[in-house]
Amino acid sequence: FYACGVVGMASGYVQVLITQYYTDYIYRPVKSIAKASESGHATNVIAGLAVGLESTFLPVLTISVSLLSAYWLGRSSGLKDADGLPNGGLFGTAVATMGMLSTAAYILAMDVFGPIADNAGGIVEMSGQPERVRDITDRLDAVG
Repeated sequence: FYACGVVGMASGYVQVLITQYYTDYIYRPVKSIAKASESGHATNVIAGLAVGLESTFLPVLTISVSLLSAYWLGRSSGLKDADGLPNGGLFGTAVATMGMLSTAAYILAMDVFGPIADNAGGIVEMSGQPERVRDITDRLDAVG
């Protein structure tokens, strides 16, 4: 069942990478939405919807492969219930799910960073700081 946990943790890590790809301003999805925004509202909505629909494929694929792998690994362990029926697959998926959720606390803690950086940007703007300071807080805000 150790391997099931590793599969779950690897899946959680891949989910973070996928999320970063679809939300970071240096990658294609955000750039395509920004480019579409230059020509008007309708193209912005269409591009955003297209990227939103596209962004669901890899997470679904990752979770599906992880759960099927964990089920197979758990079932191959030979764990049986009182009637002699194999049920290690279900326990394997439970262990993988806990592995996927093991990083949830860190991810939630990082989500708090965005509003704080945004507030710092507002303070910098209202206090009349130089433009280079606002550039720094804008980059920090983009991270969060």
